[in-house]
Amino acid sequence: MTLVTVAFLATAFATHALVGAALGALLFDRPAVGAVAGLAADADFLFPAALGWPFVHRGVSHSLPALVALAGVAAAVWHAVDGLGSHRTAGATVAVAYGSHLLIDVTTPEGVPPLSPFSDRIVSVALPTTGHSPAPTILLWAGSLWLLSRTGALGSLARRLGSSSRGD
Repeated sequence: MTLVTVAFLATAFATHALVGAALGALLFDRPAVGAVAGLAADADFLFPAALGWPFVHRGVSHSLPALVALAGVAAAVWHAVDGLGSHRTAGATVAVAYGSHLLIDVTTPEGVPPLSPFSDRIVSVALPTTGHSPAPTILLWAGSLWLLSRTGALGSLARRLGSSSRGD
């Protein structure tokens, strides 16, 4: 893997996490859940290549059935752990943040397979620039950081990251 590829992937991962965190903070007061859910579709990088379709990058994990399944699992886990009430916002946070990942990726030439594994049809929305090119990335980062700062979640996330890196 080249240094350019590593830098591109790091930037793309950070973009998905920031957008998810911003949406989670703004809509549901759950920035950390949003950040993780914004990244979740790219867990497919962990699938062994030998599995093939639909377990490839931009396969089943980049689909609407995966979004619904993960949001349902999140709601069920939060219900079991935290009781009634918060499970709805946890599930909704996962759905919105995960959906933001799919929306960003649908703007790329590679697109996403929205109905995988039921269909391997790829959907790509042709725009003048893709969601992972420099100008939209800068706008997504700036907008997300602004929203996180406006909601107070930026400081909270920074403290969380700082304490987890120290082993607290």
